[in-house]
Amino acid sequence: MLVACLAILAGGCKRSGVPQSRVAEWAASFPQEQLSSDACAGCHEAAAEAWRHSQHAHANRPMDPAMDAFAFTGQGSSAGETGYTFIEDATGAAVIREARPGGPVLEHKPSMVIACDPLWQYLVELEPGRFQVNEMAWDPGRREWFPVFGSEERNAGEWGHWTGRGMNWNSMCARCHMTAYAKNYDADADVYSSQWTEQGIGCVQCHGAMAGHESGEPSRGEIENISGDPGRMMQTCAACHSRAEHLTPSFQPGDAYADHYRLQLPVDPRLYHPDGQILDEVFVFGSFRHSPMHAAGVTCLDCHEPHSGALRLPQENNAICMQCHEAPGRLNAPLINPTAHSFHGSDSPGNRCVECHMVETTYMQRDPRRDHGFIIPDPQLTKELGVPNACNRCHTDQSLDWALGHYEKWFGAKMADSRHRERARVVADAFDGKPDVIGRLLALIETEKVPAWRASLLALADQVAPAHTEILAAAKDLIGEGDPLVRAAAVRALANNPASRPALEAVLDDPARLVRLDAAWALSPVLPDGSVARREFDLYLNETRDQPGGLYRVAQDLFNRGKLQEAVDLVRKAVKWDPLSPVFPDGLGFMLSAQGRPAEAAQAFEQAAKLAPGEAHFAFNAALAWSEAGEMARSESMLGEALRRDRTLARAWYNLGLLQAQTQRLVEARTSLGEAERLSPREPDFAYALATVLARLDRMPEARLAAERALQVDPNYKPARDFLRAVESRP
Repeated sequence: MLVACLAILAGGCKRSGVPQSRVAEWAASFPQEQLSSDACAGCHEAAAEAWRHSQHAHANRPMDPAMDAFAFTGQGSSAGETGYTFIEDATGAAVIREARPGGPVLEHKPSMVIACDPLWQYLVELEPGRFQVNEMAWDPGRREWFPVFGSEERNAGEWGHWTGRGMNWNSMCARCHMTAYAKNYDADADVYSSQWTEQGIGCVQCHGAMAGHESGEPSRGEIENISGDPGRMMQTCAACHSRAEHLTPSFQPGDAYADHYRLQLPVDPRLYHPDGQILDEVFVFGSFRHSPMHAAGVTCLDCHEPHSGALRLPQENNAICMQCHEAPGRLNAPLINPTAHSFHGSDSPGNRCVECHMVETTYMQRDPRRDHGFIIPDPQLTKELGVPNACNRCHTDQSLDWALGHYEKWFGAKMADSRHRERARVVADAFDGKPDVIGRLLALIETEKVPAWRASLLALADQVAPAHTEILAAAKDLIGEGDPLVRAAAVRALANNPASRPALEAVLDDPARLVRLDAAWALSPVLPDGSVARREFDLYLNETRDQPGGLYRVAQDLFNRGKLQEAVDLVRKAVKWDPLSPVFPDGLGFMLSAQGRPAEAAQAFEQAAKLAPGEAHFAFNAALAWSEAGEMARSESMLGEALRRDRTLARAWYNLGLLQAQTQRLVEARTSLGEAERLSPREPDFAYALATVLARLDRMPEARLAAERALQVDPNYKPARDFLRAVESRP
């Protein structure tokens, strides 16, 4: 029977639990006029004036006939094969006319606009209360429409199409574009009744409802003034400026980030380069959290004015960086002469700190964003790992060898033993799943000074070799670390080991909700109904169940608690909500297998394999399920498919060899099992299986050697011992 190995997906103050609409609760306790930014401006005019011109103030707004008129003058554009025309109707209302291939022309009336620079996206209310972000965006600078996905084709019915859940404003955008937003999702009816106090990011979103303080009284409710605490203010910034999973619906200014969000670590090669450079749209805080600047104590407010969002000092003359890096210096920063350091002239772009250490990546076709990891540019890593480097990004007319030559002359001696370079190499090997990387990852953890990197390195080790003895030992040491990111990574590693249950139960009282939730995930089958931990965990599960990933997490919890059919029903719904993701049919396959429905499980695994044609393990799972269902021909076909995708998949060779032996094709079985052992010589099963086939071929000397190899790997491996005794007892 297939083992149901359902992974803990990305998932993680007061222990009594969080009310479902805490944001709405405190907002409802104040008169509306006290919550508006205009109410604050009377006493804080300078701050309010700076804010009025900020992107925060215009992060979301109603349609404005004066502002939006030019965009709707009949211009046309297209996204793939879908054509769009942007017009005004007879009443002067803006209309988006959409002509999908082979379908009727649809007309949508946008009601809100998201963002202001360098693009505007229009929101359409497709159902009452459900707002969707159209795939076409308006560039107010160039005065033209363009598809935000570029040449990527997205079709109606897909999760990522503009009408799908991946582009749902209520779930994906509003929390960071509105003030005092409450999603208010009804899972049974699948409808939203979202609320907010102000469009855009207003004063109370960052300061809380401070009504009453103008008379010298403390602010009402739970909200406190954190304006004098840059560290806590930075966590308020991070709530929106990070790629993260929401753990609750209720972050408020002053709260700890780790009580409400799971930060996306650089452990996925689709999101980050091995050296920590941003790849996909991960926003800012993740890279900054891993930077030496954050570790040294730098906060957002050291560089950014909070109300305007503008830099406090210019970047063109390096003033923003030199506030720390020239005498007298701050935060123990090394003192740097930019011209001597960069080997570029003072008027050259190459002499600007940000061009080398904060390179820009453009997202949504028009939106360049700087990397806040403060990465050391290194052409050598480009040569070895394919990561981009600032030198060739700027000098596009020059070769990599040209950049390497200058780099070696200027920085070669310094970079020869660079920790940054070694870490990137180790992370790249971890991305590739190389088994020999574990020791190197653990060695880096021991000397790594940046807590976020310690968490990431441990998470990578756990991805490569779950329940590895040395990883479990490291996790036990790290579970008491001060940083909740590290403690959470340790908990997730220990979750793979049943013997770690006492340690996991102990952290159900951890100060950080992120850590508590990870422990609750591992213990979800045994969390008592009604317990504090179960109530907090259920609140977390409920927060994202309007998305297929969140629905899948609910299903995983039900599965862990033995509610198999309920789990299967929810995963089937997740498959409908996101029909292109292989994760959901793969999980469905494991659940169906656990129910004793191997043929249905195999079909689900095959669906996952079709959706991910480059992934071998989905086809391998289908092969095992077909074997369990007694469909040996189909099992062999899927084993062949798995090996076509990955010739190094030792387990597939092993299972193919067993099947061939079972059907009396012993010569073929010998070849397949020999390949399995060659690829994975530390697996005693492979050598032993080969021994049995060789014996059936009457090649006894080779059979004895194969059985002895199994015992060399595991001296206590009983099948090989019994085999050798049987061979020796023959007359």
